[in-house]
Amino acid sequence: MVVRAARTGAVAVSRALAGLWLLLLAGLWGRAFGGLLLAQFPSPADPPMRFSHLAVDHQTGRLFAAATNRLLQLDSDLHLEHVVTTGPRNDSPLCHATGCQGTDIPTSLMDNYNKILVIEPEKRMLISCGSLSQGACYKYKLSNISAPAEFIPISIAANDEIASTYAYIGPRNYNPWGRPHVLYVGTTFTNNGEYRHDVPAIASRDLDTLEIAEFSFSKQSLLNIDVKYRDHFLVQYIYGFNASDYAYFVIVQKQSHLPGQEEQGYVSRLSRMCINDANYDSYTEVTLQCVDGDRRYNLVQDAKIATAGTELASALGVPSGTAVLVTVFRPARGITNEPQPHSALCLYPLRDIEAKFNENIHMCFNGSVKYRNMGYISGPIQDGKCPSAGNAGNILNFCEVGLKISGITPIVSSASLTFPNTSLSAVATASTGRHVLAFLGTNNGRIKKVLLSGAEPTEYEEVIVDDGNTILPDTTLSPSGDYLYVLSTSKISKINVEHCSSYSNCSSCLESKDPYCGWCSLEKKCTVRSACQKASHSSPRWLSLGTGQQCIDFEQVLPDRIPINQMTTVRLTIRTLPELPYGAKYKCVFGSAEPIDAVVTDFGLSCPTPDIINRPQITGKQDHVLVPLSVRSSETNKDFVSRNFAYYDCSKHTTCMDCVKSQWACNWCIYENKCTHNTSNCQRTVISGENNPVHLSNHGMDYCPRFRKREVIFLPNNVAKEMVFEVENLPHPQPGHTGFQCIVNIEDAKMLVPARVDANNRYIVCDRTTYTYKAKSGEYKASVRVIWNRNHHVDSMNVILYRCDILGSHREHPDCSLCVTRNSKYQCTWCGNTCSYNETCQHVSHTECPKPRIDVIKPLSGPIEGGTLVTIEGSNLGLKKEDVMGKIQIGDVPCELVNYEVSVKIQCISGASATETTAPIIVGNEAGYTKSSVEFSYKDIRLVGVFPPIGPQSGGTQLAITGQYLNIGSEITAYLDDYVCQVNLTQASSSRLTCITSKAARPVNIAKLTLSIDGANRTLEGNPFNYTQDPTIMEVKPLKSFVSGGRMIFVHGSNLDSIQKPEMEVYYYNEPVPVNKTTCIVLSATQMECPSPAVNRQFLIASTRITRSVASRKHSVVKMPEAQLSLRIGFVMDNVVAVRDLEKHFSNLRSQLLYVEDPKFFEFPNQVKLYKGDTLVIEGENLNAASDETDVVVTIGPKPCNVTSLAMIQLVCSPPEQQPPDTDENGIKTDTNLPLVVVRVGRSLRFPIGYLHYDVLKPFAFPPAAIAMIAAGIFLFVIFFIGVLVIYRRKSTQAEREYKRIQIQMDTLESNVRSECKLAFAELQTDMTDLTADLESSGIPTLDHMSYIMKVFFPGVSDHPILNAPKVRINGPRTNYDTAMLQFEQLINNKHFILVFIETLETQKSFNIRNKVNVASLLMVVLMGKMEYATDILKCLLLRLIDKSVNTKHPQLMLRRTESVVEKMLTNWMALCMYSYLKEYAGSSLFLLFKAIKHQIEKGLVDAITHDARYSLSEERLLREQIDHNVVTLHIVQEDLDEKIQCKVLDCDTISQVKSKILDALFKNTPFSLRPSIYEVDLEWRHGRGGHLTLQDEDVTTKTINGWKKLNTLAHYGIKESAVMSLISRQNDSFNNCKQPCHNCTTGMYFNNSQSPIIAANGDIETGANPKIYHLVKPVDDHQFPNSRSTERTHKAIPEIFLTRLLSTKGTIQKFVDDFFLTVLTVNDALPPAVKWLFDLLDDAAKKHGIQDPEVVHAWKSNSLPLRFWVNFIKNPDFIFDINKTVTLDSCLSVIAQTFMDACSTTEHRLGKDSPSNKLLFAKDIPHYRDMVAQFYYDVATLPVITDQEMGSAMQQLSAQQADEFDTVAALKELYIYVTKYREQILDALNGDGNCRRLHLAQRLENVACTLEGEETSAC
Repeated sequence: MVVRAARTGAVAVSRALAGLWLLLLAGLWGRAFGGLLLAQFPSPADPPMRFSHLAVDHQTGRLFAAATNRLLQLDSDLHLEHVVTTGPRNDSPLCHATGCQGTDIPTSLMDNYNKILVIEPEKRMLISCGSLSQGACYKYKLSNISAPAEFIPISIAANDEIASTYAYIGPRNYNPWGRPHVLYVGTTFTNNGEYRHDVPAIASRDLDTLEIAEFSFSKQSLLNIDVKYRDHFLVQYIYGFNASDYAYFVIVQKQSHLPGQEEQGYVSRLSRMCINDANYDSYTEVTLQCVDGDRRYNLVQDAKIATAGTELASALGVPSGTAVLVTVFRPARGITNEPQPHSALCLYPLRDIEAKFNENIHMCFNGSVKYRNMGYISGPIQDGKCPSAGNAGNILNFCEVGLKISGITPIVSSASLTFPNTSLSAVATASTGRHVLAFLGTNNGRIKKVLLSGAEPTEYEEVIVDDGNTILPDTTLSPSGDYLYVLSTSKISKINVEHCSSYSNCSSCLESKDPYCGWCSLEKKCTVRSACQKASHSSPRWLSLGTGQQCIDFEQVLPDRIPINQMTTVRLTIRTLPELPYGAKYKCVFGSAEPIDAVVTDFGLSCPTPDIINRPQITGKQDHVLVPLSVRSSETNKDFVSRNFAYYDCSKHTTCMDCVKSQWACNWCIYENKCTHNTSNCQRTVISGENNPVHLSNHGMDYCPRFRKREVIFLPNNVAKEMVFEVENLPHPQPGHTGFQCIVNIEDAKMLVPARVDANNRYIVCDRTTYTYKAKSGEYKASVRVIWNRNHHVDSMNVILYRCDILGSHREHPDCSLCVTRNSKYQCTWCGNTCSYNETCQHVSHTECPKPRIDVIKPLSGPIEGGTLVTIEGSNLGLKKEDVMGKIQIGDVPCELVNYEVSVKIQCISGASATETTAPIIVGNEAGYTKSSVEFSYKDIRLVGVFPPIGPQSGGTQLAITGQYLNIGSEITAYLDDYVCQVNLTQASSSRLTCITSKAARPVNIAKLTLSIDGANRTLEGNPFNYTQDPTIMEVKPLKSFVSGGRMIFVHGSNLDSIQKPEMEVYYYNEPVPVNKTTCIVLSATQMECPSPAVNRQFLIASTRITRSVASRKHSVVKMPEAQLSLRIGFVMDNVVAVRDLEKHFSNLRSQLLYVEDPKFFEFPNQVKLYKGDTLVIEGENLNAASDETDVVVTIGPKPCNVTSLAMIQLVCSPPEQQPPDTDENGIKTDTNLPLVVVRVGRSLRFPIGYLHYDVLKPFAFPPAAIAMIAAGIFLFVIFFIGVLVIYRRKSTQAEREYKRIQIQMDTLESNVRSECKLAFAELQTDMTDLTADLESSGIPTLDHMSYIMKVFFPGVSDHPILNAPKVRINGPRTNYDTAMLQFEQLINNKHFILVFIETLETQKSFNIRNKVNVASLLMVVLMGKMEYATDILKCLLLRLIDKSVNTKHPQLMLRRTESVVEKMLTNWMALCMYSYLKEYAGSSLFLLFKAIKHQIEKGLVDAITHDARYSLSEERLLREQIDHNVVTLHIVQEDLDEKIQCKVLDCDTISQVKSKILDALFKNTPFSLRPSIYEVDLEWRHGRGGHLTLQDEDVTTKTINGWKKLNTLAHYGIKESAVMSLISRQNDSFNNCKQPCHNCTTGMYFNNSQSPIIAANGDIETGANPKIYHLVKPVDDHQFPNSRSTERTHKAIPEIFLTRLLSTKGTIQKFVDDFFLTVLTVNDALPPAVKWLFDLLDDAAKKHGIQDPEVVHAWKSNSLPLRFWVNFIKNPDFIFDINKTVTLDSCLSVIAQTFMDACSTTEHRLGKDSPSNKLLFAKDIPHYRDMVAQFYYDVATLPVITDQEMGSAMQQLSAQQADEFDTVAALKELYIYVTKYREQILDALNGDGNCRRLHLAQRLENVACTLEGEETSAC
């Protein structure tokens, strides 16, 4: 979000924006403007939405937003509370609003575009109408839109995306009865189905039924466009409102309704009707015009009603409080209704609007106009003419005699503000104090703040809210008016209406022009008025816009400076000082000194200065210290006005000049030599300072002792000289004063030189002295200071010391020419062989200088054509240019002088030489000629070739030019025809020269290369170089790399071979500097490969940021995201610009390189691995995250190990057959005498894994010793022994080989199972991570409380009388029946009755288990609102049951089975108590377990007929056949989805199974009941060009084998990888002419075909009447095919081998089982108190009955909670979640439920080979689970005891939550059936019980019967 002040210059704006970017990058965004953006929805992590409407509930502050296919409920901070999915749904515009059921109309999945979103505050309902179902509406509860909504199947809104609809609630006065408000709706006609003609253009509708409010034969509160014009005369409804007695709509329509008059264009109008007109006879329209000079803005975009404050009212000339219509307009493009990008703001006072309406109406009635111009409204009266003049008489109230009139006189308003090149789309109004303002939204995501009040409206600020997206008209203020909720097409944003706190001072606060902001003077901050204390106490306390007040400041501070040691009173003149309340006072604060009470005066305040000891010190060389002088009030204790105050100290100045020039009131006392503000201590001469207000006779610096002239004095080094200074104002030393002295400072050494004054005090002369400096410079600046009386300063200046010996030398050689030509001021002369000061020369000074000396010549070679610029340096090269001109030669060749530097440097241009030659350089002057010792060479340059021969037209190619003598001469240039090639001289050699090509306009063949060296030109003919087309990039892949780089990235493109050294760079998105780069290798013109650059440091920063952000979040089940870094790719290809920024120049190219963590390969345990043949498995992490088999090279010693497989955690390779040499991959010998295994990934990563020891079987060698013994034996038995040995050897070798082979097989099998588990688990973890991420946004599909109760209390019952809406008991019961049930309920509420009632029923033999369960559930339904009482009853029944069971043989069996009412009551009671715990805490782990099992099952084959699965926990449901199959990835294309969705299926899946998996992918965690079922959709295969094929389980292509039909699969249709599929609405055909079953039925889909199957809801097939159908495995039919057993059953593998898949499945989902058990067996704050209460009850009962055996209580607890509650939900997760449970899933869940039951048991089960597989499967885990259960029971026991009061409170809370959910009267009726059946027995029992007899309960029960029969109870 960017904030920009309006009216600032372009420079200021750019600076502000630059500053804001810095803020953004620094993470200071939220603080940048007082936190302007407070919240935004959706966040970047959420899925995108397209919004259309927003409504704010002013009572609760909640927001309701409508987006395409979604309805959202958010709190005031934009946190999502509820979301309702409104689409896509199967619909058709041809269907009626009630739906398409029972019709032949084809439907398709259609998006639902919201058209109306209105809050009905009276009944607290939300009315939402979408484009589906003919624009029908739903009514939602405002408290929870997720609650069941009321559907009203009436066509109300438009039924397409673009047509407009506007609705608002307003008053009506049609009749005295009924509700006073109606819903006014304006709807644009759409010719989208025949039902659209039933929808009126404008109507008022009843708020309860949404029917037309008045609809009788004579009166209908609606308006229709005439059917003749409806299709083309479309009215767009922009806004609606009501004012006084009228309802208004702002509309846009064509100027003329007549066809053929479209050239008149469009116009905006205001329509109105009287609120007491039930027939819309008073409907009137008048045109709205918004003009700016000659420009017309004719398309209104949005409008809102505002109330004019005093300022706006006076500006508009209307009374204060008048309603004003605030509108935004845009001009149309020509005659279309497409707006131009310019806008205007127009204001229309309602008074003017009503006046204009009345004017137009009276013009019709008084005969001024003849026609009413309402031909387009159906049902015109009087042929559309106005009444004849005078017929109507005087009209007092037009509403009573209304005629539909289209006024011809428009309502015109001049634009208050225009916005060129800005497209306004929305307006919202607000008021604060006296000001009215508008927030204007634009179509590029900005909000403009405009102040409407005042002389003329002004824009004072612009805010970027959602850059690039249109702001919508529903943008509105919060109920408090403090915030603005901005609705754009993609976001809802909450922003502050102001950011006053960002203005730090008064002037910026008032200059902001923000009407909300004012300067709170005494608190010194910019605030809204309400935040400023006592703002209304006095006006200066809060200074605001438009009041004419100025900021409070000091007008004058007198004095504002004082000497540091002086006391005074300071007078503060302050304008508009606020009044303080009684007792408060102002204080002055001087810096850090204690505040001093101020005296309020007429001019402001006066304050004494602080004590001297409380003043700050003046430090260092400073002569003053500034302290802030502030004024604060004791009320706020804040400084509200401040200015600097100075303490100064004159004594810090030590010279007269410094003293008198200082800014303070200082004086210089000459004879005391001091600076002071107090002259009383000075004698004789005093000079007053220039800034001293008191002027003495000697005033200013002109009276200080000083040098009169400051001419530079030159002193030769080491020569005795005097210094003479002309002075003025010299003091006269007095007796006791010492005289004058000069202090000379040379090279930090000070010399004190005596001085004298001449007679008239005009000159000071420093005595003759020698001055010397050592620096090697011609001149040195020394300083001289003149003083008197030791330290009294006169003046100072610099003098110049100089050395002739240095001034007359060059490069440390004396130079006569330099010496002689030096400035005469130095008086230097050539003396002997050196330069010296002429007065010190002992010799006769020379006038002629010696011959030249040559020191340096460059260059030393040049072309024979000459033209080389030769530079010669030396000395005595002449006194002037003429001395050497014509005297420079190279051998015999003259060199022409071009540049001359006196004596030391000359430059000349060489002449041409006929041949290659070498010669010295000769230079002459007046004294003679000198020949150089080194020689200059003339060379003949030769060109040989150039490389490379091609380069891009953008230039930048480095050419290598080869030849001879290429680096000679002074200037080298190269040309390719006329294109310059920039020579790089630093890399030049004699034989090779490089240059960089310049840019060519187009690809061109170069005819010649020209090389120019000085005067020589050489050419290389014959097309030495070609400019080619610039290279382009078409594809970069792969786009993933590991952090350390080096992965080979393949680049496809064109002309890549024109680049010699391409480089790949990676960048952050908005940064121009690359992160890193690598050099690429060009393979061909179309391909090159580049190693990915390393980004280790940047990745570390990014991953640290992710870790921090995750750590800052609250605890959640979401796995920490893996660090990833996405960088954009660029290429450096010479000077080709396009490939540097691929996103800009190749927009369709994917060019982001995603970096992930480096792979890690684990070393072998103990560094050495034994290799026994087959393959080598190397384990690690992240192995294939960004690499494949081609990127990985494995070496064993120097030999390769061929990589065959690379998974996330495993690499498999095939080593060489023989053990390689004991070296590493480079052939370097290892220490262990074993080959080193090294894994290299890409170019950068190397992992030494360890050493490999081959343990492959070697031939068995018989011991030589044995052979020797045999040889030494008896010769006769030698042959016999040899025969035996041969046989023995062969057998043993064979056995050992066989053993080794089996061992390898077993190792491989074990490795495969382990790796399969690991891979499956890793894959499952990835998918489940995606799932949990989805769950965080969508939530777990938990059933609502009512559905949950029905599933637990009455499993399998979907329609029960208790589900009827509870009857509201208003004025007592309505019938005898109700009265009787009330009496019966009172009996039920009697504890004695209910206990006897239950006991009596249970003693009846015909009262079976089913009845017991039913009674228990009905009782709990009746008592749901009285949970405290229900708990008491349960306690009594439990204690009674315990009393019975302790006396039995096996007391631990109590509660295990449901044998009486109490067990089921306990189950139901526990279900009620655990609902919240299950929903909010434990449910997530159960849901993840369910999803994990479902995912694992569906990964493998599932037989649709038998439900056997490849992956299962249940042996009974294990698919034991080996069936070849492949995974196929389908691309799902749906019209309502922007992008394809991938879905993995198996080619052996039936079509129904594929549909089920696709629906899972599309709808993910959408509740199952809200998803389309597979029998509502068909699967369409889209292949080839426009080929669409609908796939079905059974069709004409279905194969029949021996009378058995094989269901169609994907393989049957030949569908391959990446096929494109789409789900379409079900087609009606001969094979699928099906009945429509219920959504959740498992009986599924019935086919007409007798041999067709029944398809279950999940896509499995259930056999129908004729079981001649199969899917994967065809059953063996012995009766039909007695002789074909061997042919049909081809697979002969042992089925038990496939039991390893049980282990595989169990290993994969093990973590989710563990997580679930850990969740439900953990004691924490979430655990309901009911668990502790129940366990304590059981513990107390055991103690009471003296039960010592701990196993008994353990069993009771296990039977009450884990087995009675948890096992039920493990087996039936659909009791709590809205999901689909299949047969295969059910079998797996049963195994886990059995495991949980075993864990709760304390008895050990001996397991053997005959034990069932489901027991063996978790046998290893059961002991651990048992420990968890025991620990859980222990932890519950150690919890604090739940008191009766706490338990009662918890139960009361529960009762309040679930009261009135069910029809208790119906439940009582069901219960009463049992009373009727066992009436006699119950009455006997009641009479037999003492308590019941005392309470006459039997009599009261008989009264119930009497009431039912309609008799008086007294008669009974």
